[in-house]
Amino acid sequence: MKCIECGIEEVEVIEKNGEERYRCSRGHVNERIIKNKGLEYYREDGEVIHRSVGALIINDGEVLLLKRRKYPYKYSIPAGHMEKNEDPDIAVTREVIEETGIEKGAEAFEKIFSGKIDDPCRRGCDIHDWSLYTLRLGERPDTSSNEEAEKLEWISLEEVGSLELTAPTQKFLVERDLL
Repeated sequence: MKCIECGIEEVEVIEKNGEERYRCSRGHVNERIIKNKGLEYYREDGEVIHRSVGALIINDGEVLLLKRRKYPYKYSIPAGHMEKNEDPDIAVTREVIEETGIEKGAEAFEKIFSGKIDDPCRRGCDIHDWSLYTLRLGERPDTSSNEEAEKLEWISLEEVGSLELTAPTQKFLVERDLL
């Protein structure tokens, strides 16, 4: 890990108001760090672009969102960075299991979007190449969150627009009206 401000590699994780932050040995405290090791990314015109996947998990007029405790500290669909050489269909199933505990095979997901989005992440990248999927359920399954989420919530589609959403979640749910 490197400090996003000065590039020094001596960085520790600290918690502030229940949210994860990073402090370098020079005293800089930030929500973001530079950490590309193991992630799928590429360079385009000098810009680092991470590859990411996400899933709109929908059940009976509600969408499953997580309240993030890591930057950005907003509501998000289950999503994450792809690992190096990982297939997006496999990555989305992994991310959904990790972030929600919902175990579904790749065949249950429908890919509905692919493209680049301005999306600053805690790992120091400002643009992500997204693969977005939907998972439509017939019943509300048991869920469990990991350390990235403060909580998981089923939110009615009418309520979604009133929440503070991450950039991709805003784009996928509100601006594109994909629900």
